[in-house]
Amino acid sequence: MILISLMYVKYILILFTRPAALVAMTVLLSACELGLIEPHKIDIEQGNAISQEEFESLYTGMTQAEVLEAVGAPMMKDSFHPDRWDYIYRLKPGKGRVRNSRFSLYFRDEILVKIDGKEYKEY
Repeated sequence: MILISLMYVKYILILFTRPAALVAMTVLLSACELGLIEPHKIDIEQGNAISQEEFESLYTGMTQAEVLEAVGAPMMKDSFHPDRWDYIYRLKPGKGRVRNSRFSLYFRDEILVKIDGKEYKEY
C-alpha cells in the first residue's frame, strides 16, 4: 500500500513540476522582453583619454617629439593632412549617454602652430 502511494506521489510530482517549470520560464522570458531585467552592459572606451592637465601643457612652438611626450600618439594621422594630428576620445558607458571629446593639433615644419580644442572635454 505504501509502495503504491509513493509511486502515485512520484507521478503527481512529475505531472505538476513540468507545467510549473514551463510557467516559470515563460514569466522570466517575458520579464526580459518587457525590460524588467536588463543584461549587464560594459563601458566602451575608444581613443586617447587626455586629462585637462595634459591638454593645458600644450603650447604653440612645441616640436612633434615634445607633443608626443606630453600627450602621446594621436588617434588619427590623416594621410591627406600630414601636418594635422587628431586626438579623439569616446566613452560609451553601459548605462548613460555617450561622451565625445576631440581636439586637433596643426604643425608647420614639425612645430606646433595651432591648437583647435573647441570640442575638448575631460572625462
